[in-house]
Amino acid sequence: MRLVALVVCVSSVAAAAPCDDEPVIARVGEIVVRGALSKAQTKQALELVDGVTRDVAARFGGGAKQPLTLCLMGTEAGYQREAAAFGDVPSGWGFYRPDLRIAIANVGQSIGNLRHELVHPLLGDDWPDIPAWLNEGTASLYGTARPTKRGFVFLVNYRLRDLQRALAAGDLPTLAELAATTAEQVERSDRAPVYYAMSRYVLLYADQHGKLPALYAALRDASGDVAKQQQILGSTIDERAFRAWAAKLRY
Repeated sequence: MRLVALVVCVSSVAAAAPCDDEPVIARVGEIVVRGALSKAQTKQALELVDGVTRDVAARFGGGAKQPLTLCLMGTEAGYQREAAAFGDVPSGWGFYRPDLRIAIANVGQSIGNLRHELVHPLLGDDWPDIPAWLNEGTASLYGTARPTKRGFVFLVNYRLRDLQRALAAGDLPTLAELAATTAEQVERSDRAPVYYAMSRYVLLYADQHGKLPALYAALRDASGDVAKQQQILGSTIDERAFRAWAAKLRY
């Protein structure tokens, strides 16, 4: 699920070729889908791989630009077995190893894990230096989403609880603070759940106001310039309106 935290024990596992022992289920462009799924899981998974790939390309221009292995496991035991081959199991849901070009998802736990983990390499190939808050926030949008003929509709999910707790306590970060976060803050700090939740809901707010693709493009154009990205986020999102909207959401 998290990117930076996943660069662990690379030298000890690189030769192990994780997931190579799982059968190839399909090839979708540069994506090789491997894993162990039931017939029903396979049908749903392949529809989602195609759907997520198309949707991300349409919204953000992202897509797999070099070979990528997507390892999908339909049971908890299978997921734990394959995840352990990477030398560590940083998440019970799934994770992406950019150094190995492998994304693994625990489909048996939730099909949303597939959507989430696939988004990371699709965005990463489009924008290698994408900020962690934007990367995780976007992947989290797809993690809880409903497919439609016009693409995915992003839904309210459990992370609203962290957002609204911080709002009620008066310690929700500002938009400027969010845009300046590091990967360490978003993924591994004590405040990670709050940053993660805020990332998701700032992007959901942008999506519901028809601004998400333009926001992403503007932030990408300002890659590496945190001050400019802060300005873009602040001018795109009405902070006071966002907070009022977030306080009224229900899950």
